[in-house]
Amino acid sequence: MIFKKYFFLLLLILSCTSTIETDVLIPISFENIPNGLTITGHPLKSLEVCVRGPEPLIESLSKMKLQYKLDLTAVKPGVQSIQIRNDAILLPQGISILKITQSFLAVRIENEIIKEVPVFVLVSGRPASGFIVTSAVARPKRIVLRGPEDTLKPLTSLMTKPIDLDGSSESFKKNTAIELINNVEIISGDKIFVAEISIDKKIVTKRFKNVSVKGIEASFPYTITPPQIDIEVKGHVNILEKIDPVKDIKVCIDLKNLKPGTYNKRASIKIPVQTTLFRVTPELFFVRIKTMVK
Repeated sequence: MIFKKYFFLLLLILSCTSTIETDVLIPISFENIPNGLTITGHPLKSLEVCVRGPEPLIESLSKMKLQYKLDLTAVKPGVQSIQIRNDAILLPQGISILKITQSFLAVRIENEIIKEVPVFVLVSGRPASGFIVTSAVARPKRIVLRGPEDTLKPLTSLMTKPIDLDGSSESFKKNTAIELINNVEIISGDKIFVAEISIDKKIVTKRFKNVSVKGIEASFPYTITPPQIDIEVKGHVNILEKIDPVKDIKVCIDLKNLKPGTYNKRASIKIPVQTTLFRVTPELFFVRIKTMVK
């Protein structure tokens, strides 16, 4: 009895208020998608609905969680045109629907597959002068995805977001994410990856031509043929660029205790620290020790 009293009182209040018309956006909820199928493209996210009713009720709609539930139980692969039903929109009693902008909703349905692909690190910029990137590895190296067959089937790998290398002179690790494709989701693995960047000194070889060959500890006059040597040195590019072949490279042949005559001798070569002798031309020298003239 009390309920009826309040109900009729509410109707009386509403009947005394003004009636208005307005447009509301009602979110669309896609439900009951069959296993093995998925929605692709950019389906409509909400319906634009023109409604009429008492002003207090219309204002209350903003506080309500309205939703249009679209049942996809019977869909098949391809573009589906599904009719919008007024009776599927649940509104408070006293509010009526005047118009729905969309009569049909187009939804693209595709077969869904699962695929594992490798993940590679994308780098940008350059390390510091004299340094190079020797490796860039993502951890984990692979990821399992689920998505539309037309999208995943041709996919061979995924890249991380770019890792900036500008000015780097040592190895480092950095958390990063991958660039996911629309309608594709990760089903195995984390969305955050660790990019392991290995940076090392840039090792090169440099050739120094026509370096003078000198004899040491000679007791007699001598000649060395050829009098010069070509040397290839291996090391960090920053070090090699600073080498002065006259001051920093010493090439000598030990003539100690050699009597007059002819000899084939190898040279002793001294190069800067942190460098390695890579190749020399020639390897043997013709040395002639002369008799001392009185």
